[in-house]
Amino acid sequence: MRASILTLMLLATHASAEPDKSGPGRFPESGSEEAWAKLPRENPQLPPWAKMLVGPLPRTTARMLELDYFHREQNPLGSALSSQLRWTAADALGSAYGKATAVADLRSGGAKEAALSKLAVKDIANADVKLAAAFARKLTLEGHAITDEEFAEVLKAYGPEKTTAIVHTVAYANFHNRIALGIGATGDPVPPIDAKFAPETLAKVPTPTRPPWDDLKSVKSDGLSVRVDWGQANAEALNGSLDQQKARKLRIPLPDRERIDALPPKERESARRILCKNRLPQPCRVDPRNIRTRQRTAILGRKIALRNLATR
Repeated sequence: MRASILTLMLLATHASAEPDKSGPGRFPESGSEEAWAKLPRENPQLPPWAKMLVGPLPRTTARMLELDYFHREQNPLGSALSSQLRWTAADALGSAYGKATAVADLRSGGAKEAALSKLAVKDIANADVKLAAAFARKLTLEGHAITDEEFAEVLKAYGPEKTTAIVHTVAYANFHNRIALGIGATGDPVPPIDAKFAPETLAKVPTPTRPPWDDLKSVKSDGLSVRVDWGQANAEALNGSLDQQKARKLRIPLPDRERIDALPPKERESARRILCKNRLPQPCRVDPRNIRTRQRTAILGRKIALRNLATR
C-alpha cells in the first residue's frame, strides 16, 4: 500500500515539473461501468415488497422504488403530513408494514415518541392535520361517500395545490399498501432508496415468461375471491355515467394559464392535452409538430368510416 502511494506521489511530482503535453494518459482509462465494477460498494437494503416483486416484475419494481422515494422524501406536503396520511391509509387497510414504514419516516424526521402514539384521527391535536387525516381515512374506506362540503372544507384549509397533493398521497398509499397486503409482504421498514433507472436501460431488462392463461384459471386458492360483474352496465350506460360526471361542478379549481406554462415541458403538454380532451375552459394550444400527424389520423378515420358504411 505504501509503495503504491509513493509511486503516485513520484508520478505527481514528475508531472508537475514537466509542461502540459496532450496525448494519452500514463494509465489506461476505464469506461464508467467498468470502473464501477472494480469499486465494490454495499447496496442499500431493499424493502420486503421489492424483494418479492423483482423476480416476476423487475421493471415495475424499479418504478415503484422511484415512486416510493418520491413520496417519502420529496412529497410537496412535507415529511410530517405525508407520513401521517400514509399511516392513516395503512391503518384503515390494516397494513402493519405500511404503518411501521410511516412511523419510521416520522421518527427519522424528528417526531417525538409521544407524538407517534397519537396518530389516530381522534388523537390528533392540530385541527388542519386532523381534517386531512379524517379525509384520508374516508377516502380510503368509502371515497364515493365524500360530499362536496367535506371536500370544500379540505380545500379551504390547504388550497388547491396541497389538496391535490393530499389526494395523490392517499391514492399512492392505497396502491402501495394494497400491493403489500396482496403479496403478503412483511418485515421491518427500510429507508427510502434514491435510485434512478434510465428508461432505455430498464427497457432491456428481461421479464419472465408469463404462464398460459388457462393454467392461471385453474389455480385453486383459499384466499378471498372477488369478481366484478361488469355486465350490469353496457357501453352506452357507462358513457352516460361519464357524461354526468363531466357535467358536475368541479370540486377543485383548474390551474390558470400561467401555472400550466410554468410546468416542465412533459407535464405541461400532458396538462394541456387533458384539458383539451375534456373540453375544459383552458388554452388548447397544439404543438405544430403534431398537426400533420393529427390531420392524417383524421383523414384515415374518415376513410375507414366511409368504407364501413359502404359495406353495410
